[in-house]
Amino acid sequence: MNAELRSVISNEIEKVRERMVRLGDQLGLMHPEVQKCSRQLDELLLRFYEVDLKVKRRR
Repeated sequence: MNAELRSVISNEIEKVRERMVRLGDQLGLMHPEVQKCSRQLDELLLRFYEVDLKVKRRR
């Protein structure tokens, strides 16, 4: 289960990262939408590391 969750979160991280880069190019890095993506990315990364740590502990 945690390995599957890790994969799902990883895919979401990539989507948000791509969106953030695209918006940053279009709107500038300080635009509120870019900042929102950055916060979402931070949250996803924290979740990923938490799940990843649990997966590694089970090995």
